[in-house]
Amino acid sequence: MNKTPVTVLQELMVKFGDVPEYECIAQTGPQHQAVFEYCCRARGVTVAAAARSKKEAKQEAARRALAALAARGDPVPPPYCAAPAPPPHCAAPAAPAASAALALPSCSSAAGSAGADEAAGAGAEAGAGAGVDVRSYVALLKELCEEYKLGSVQYALVGDTGPPHLRRFTVSAALGSHERVATATTKKAARQLAAEQLYTYLREHLADATKDFVEEEALTRALDKAMSRYVELREEQPWRPDLGQRVADYHLGEERRREAVEADRAAAGEEDPVEALLRLAAALGLSVEPGSLPGERGPLSTVALGPAAPALVLAGRAPAAAAAAALRYLRRALRQNPAAIGPLRRSAPLNL
Repeated sequence: MNKTPVTVLQELMVKFGDVPEYECIAQTGPQHQAVFEYCCRARGVTVAAAARSKKEAKQEAARRALAALAARGDPVPPPYCAAPAPPPHCAAPAAPAASAALALPSCSSAAGSAGADEAAGAGAEAGAGAGVDVRSYVALLKELCEEYKLGSVQYALVGDTGPPHLRRFTVSAALGSHERVATATTKKAARQLAAEQLYTYLREHLADATKDFVEEEALTRALDKAMSRYVELREEQPWRPDLGQRVADYHLGEERRREAVEADRAAAGEEDPVEALLRLAAALGLSVEPGSLPGERGPLSTVALGPAAPALVLAGRAPAAAAAAALRYLRRALRQNPAAIGPLRRSAPLNL
């Protein structure tokens, strides 16, 4: 098997004691027809290439760099010493202004990824650019089937061939007894092509029944549905800690910090550490769960504070000692917050 342009360029540059540099400099077009542009720098030569996937763009950039080095006189092995022909899909589709306004948000959840490319180009209009159709036929086909009660389209990956740097994916789109199959260099592109063939077939053979089907309205509906799913998924996402905080401070928030400072200042003279801990934990929205652990010199009393990530469990010889340890930890955490330092310094000193 012949070596890829990236491999040949890497081996050639190693002979010169250097390595090529690659950079993705642009991504254009709607989400379901994205075009990536890669830049390659090698021995003073800078070239760029665009393709429907990052891997293809990188390979094409390496191929052009090899051709440029060969034209300069460097020992480039065949067949990469000749100037490459530009690929037919390297030109990025120029989406209209309305497409940018109807761009969909990305979603990484399982529910969102299943329909990500169904409406990825729902806002793109036909005839954008120089004769390039940037409509999402997956979205159009789904809206057509829902409006006329045709059932749901089933997509399946039926083929995956080619070397790792030049994969070819075959996807089938089936609706009842009708099935269309398409092949492309990406799964998303193959799915769009199969949906386009099936959608075109249905519109041609059901022209009278679907004459009131307006594509622009269907694309707008698909966009609205995608946006509503996106909002629902955002609302259903579980709580995630603020990565800007220390790990031990994940359970603390700014508003509750301020409330806790006021509560702790009011309980500064509290002699009972258990009561002071309960008051401070309530202000922080934490639960206090007493417990015990076996020890060599007798059981240890513990206090677990939650919810917290990581879990916070403090121990002492007696319940009061464990509560005092938890109280000291919370007070130290509050003092490390800049917003809480001012109120603490203006108030009476805390009993640590």
